[in-house]
Amino acid sequence: MKRATPLIFSNPRAKRVCFNKDNGKVSSFKPDAVPENHFHLGGHNYAIISDFADVARIHLRRYKLDATGSLLPTYDGISVTPSVWLALIRQFAAIDQAFDDGKVIVIKDCLMLSLTVIENVTYIICQRYFQRKDFSRKFLTPVSMLKETEWKVLKDIQKQITSKTVSIMFGRVFLKLLRKEVAKHIPFPKSDYDCIDAEIVLTTSMVELLCNHIQENISSLFICYGCLEGYENIN
Repeated sequence: MKRATPLIFSNPRAKRVCFNKDNGKVSSFKPDAVPENHFHLGGHNYAIISDFADVARIHLRRYKLDATGSLLPTYDGISVTPSVWLALIRQFAAIDQAFDDGKVIVIKDCLMLSLTVIENVTYIICQRYFQRKDFSRKFLTPVSMLKETEWKVLKDIQKQITSKTVSIMFGRVFLKLLRKEVAKHIPFPKSDYDCIDAEIVLTTSMVELLCNHIQENISSLFICYGCLEGYENIN
């Protein structure tokens, strides 16, 4: 990668952040006992998949060591939805090319990535923003700062992160939402089996709908260049 012009970044003061607000516990762990759905990128940077408030999110988060040797999450980092994550990983090659050309790149009009050098160390900066009514951009702080080696690790393990995200979305998150919907229609079930039966019926229906949707739309995702240009198939 080419080295961009050095920029000055002021990092916010590191504070503890909680991923498990349901039980009030801070998401801390020992460096030699990394929890499930946590991926070490290098240094104190981790990629984490969470499902707080029944919403799956991917975090690029910096941790810090406390006096007991445990790692605590800080506010230094970003979180993105699964759709933004998928858009990001699909653009990895374009992102690297943009960095080589000295440009920034925008993902889904909410995430900006740039490359900068601070004290002779190259960082990939990931920063969230939203668009105001006047179409100006409001950038959010803090940001995620990954060294080139950590950025490479993220690209290398992106399939594992995506797999875990899908598992959470269609596992814990989906079941929680499904049970809430069941509870609306069975406020006073006679037994646990009433809820279980309803969950099975609804899950089966959802799977059938999803399969039909995929079957009807999958062809549009795999139209080849030759088909678009009207070339004949050669047997």
